[in-house]
Amino acid sequence: MNDKWNFSMDEKTMNIYRNLNEQIDKVFRHTRQGSIKTRYRYEDGMNHFAKFLAETFKKQNLNKIENKHLQAYVKQMQESGYSKSYITTNLSAIRFFADVRGGDSKKLSINKELGVLPRTREDRIGSNKAWNDTEVKRFIEYANNKNEFRYADMVNLSYSHGLRVHEVARLDKSQLGDALEKGFLTVNGKGGLIRSIPLSNKELVERLYKETKSGEKVFINKEEKTHKVINNLQVFIYNHNKEFRNSDKSLTFHGLRHAYSQRRYRELTQKDLMIIVQG
Repeated sequence: MNDKWNFSMDEKTMNIYRNLNEQIDKVFRHTRQGSIKTRYRYEDGMNHFAKFLAETFKKQNLNKIENKHLQAYVKQMQESGYSKSYITTNLSAIRFFADVRGGDSKKLSINKELGVLPRTREDRIGSNKAWNDTEVKRFIEYANNKNEFRYADMVNLSYSHGLRVHEVARLDKSQLGDALEKGFLTVNGKGGLIRSIPLSNKELVERLYKETKSGEKVFINKEEKTHKVINNLQVFIYNHNKEFRNSDKSLTFHGLRHAYSQRRYRELTQKDLMIIVQG
């Protein structure tokens, strides 16, 4: 199970996985606990866990999740390089699922007992996760070569405007039209905060505007679920990091926002220095 998102399954294992997914879908389709965003993330986490259970334990149902399953799952994720944040969130998803289904998640061991490694100073403070120009260009070229044109445009737009992945995914044609008219791209950000960003990649925005039908979203088709597209994009970036990164750091979509913030800081600092010098 080297690549837990895209590993090969024989027919028997695939049938087990489908059965587990049906159980997961039934639970999340009927529960209203937690926010929509949390439920989406937890459902993805459970689907990931189901892949592991199907391949490693051939487990037919999710009625009795035991510590041995979680310990092996944690070990596999850590060996594969998943972040501590991803691991702990998936464990939270499993506990959530157990409780909603009528079980008792308190019977499961705490993360430390399951072998989750403690957070390092870098985990707490954070390393420099920003993409550089070369990495962005390499990603765009790589994604286009793989016919993932949508992913290339989503990364490009985020890098040039500092957008979060959900802000990019929710964009519709009218927002691009307003941006071209007013010179600012306005989005509904985190916590419902409305913010306007100076338009800095007009050529890209113009092309996306022309390619998008009236009344539709830029990157999400009508038959698609937004959270699924977001997840697939993030997985694509994770799985293909080595194809475009310049160092050993693990690049994520959020790192594009880091890059934008650092770039804007440098621009504003230089502008202030010019004012001081000229003054």
